[in-house]
This record gives sequence, C-alpha cells and structure tokens, in this order.
Amino acid sequence: MTDREVPDAEMRLVGSVAEGEATAVFPWGVIVDLGLSRDGLIDVLYIDDDDNYEVGDRVSCYLSAFDEMKNKFILRPPGQVPVAERLRRIREQRDLSS
Repeated sequence: MTDREVPDAEMRLVGSVAEGEATAVFPWGVIVDLGLSRDGLIDVLYIDDDDNYEVGDRVSCYLSAFDEMKNKFILRPPGQVPVAERLRRIREQRDLSS
C-alpha cells in the first residue's frame, strides 16, 4: 500500500455514518478528523445558512465517498440530502412555478 492508498477497511466505511471532530472551518467547508488515515470534508454545498460549525465540535457524518483528488472522505450531515437530489428538487420547483 502506498501513502496515497486508503486501507480497504476504511473504504468499506463509505456509505455508513461516522463521528469525528471538526478541526478546521473554512468558507468552502469543514474538515473533520474521523480517526481514520484521511480526514473528511463537509463541502459548503451541505452546509445550511443556520449551521454553525466550530473547531472542536463533535460531528456526526455520512461518509458519501472518497475523493482521490482531494485525498479526503466526502461527508454530509446524516439528514442532509445529496447535492444531486437537492439540485433536482430546485429544478422541479422552478418548473412548477413557471
């Protein structure tokens, strides 16, 4: 296994819910230490205006995928709808209002 490879046991966690600690909060997302070989990222697309993440917060996350380019697990809050579904719903609402 190279430094860039993620252990198989961790890859099998994709699709499950994990808990970690917010280690950094940026305008583009929140970095979460999951206790794994790679950190996770909650992309700003999954952060609502009323969400208030702070460094040190315990965060429960759904592990959506592993992004090889970012070398991070892609996370979303467990109750949050995936981005593709959110965009589909917005298009449907626009179509109904037209």
